[in-house]
Amino acid sequence: MPHPDAKTALALALRDALTTTPLSKVTVSGLTRAAGVTRQAFYYHFADIRDLTVWVFKREVADQILSHATYDDWSDGLLAMLVWMQSHPEETRSVISSLGMEELQIFLHKQLRAVMEPIVDQLGANLTVTEGDRIFITDHFTLAILGHISQWIATGMSADPYILTERIARILDGQVLRALTLFSEKPTAAPGRA
Repeated sequence: MPHPDAKTALALALRDALTTTPLSKVTVSGLTRAAGVTRQAFYYHFADIRDLTVWVFKREVADQILSHATYDDWSDGLLAMLVWMQSHPEETRSVISSLGMEELQIFLHKQLRAVMEPIVDQLGANLTVTEGDRIFITDHFTLAILGHISQWIATGMSADPYILTERIARILDGQVLRALTLFSEKPTAAPGRA
């Protein structure tokens, strides 16, 4: 069985290679040589270079988002993710090409929801909101942010991530608490009840 740090070593080798070489020119033999692992170790962990790229992307993006899962600094995580994506356009485009936009959106939704859920819980701690309404509020704000990110990606990630994050943060400021308050004052009626 390959060394457990082989994945990390290969990820670092890929990151180093991409500073001087386009992704299309990166080779398995070059990566394994730089990482100090065998080709067998590479293929034990990854199907190809695109597979490694997707793994690195998912790990980097998830780390950026999840390290800021509180109301006070969620926008820092969003900004860090957008800056990372814009700073690594070749990796990001390769991942989009490999995963497809739908799978990328599913991945991003999962990561963003993991941030939004504790925010909703934190802000709604002193409010009585049904579980169904909490889930709806969490999904609503997650999808709103995801929509902006998807549009940003679709337009080539050219918009300034600082401005985009600032705009999203301004729109959301106070709105999550407002939604929780509205739903605590008037919960959604159960099916068949008015």
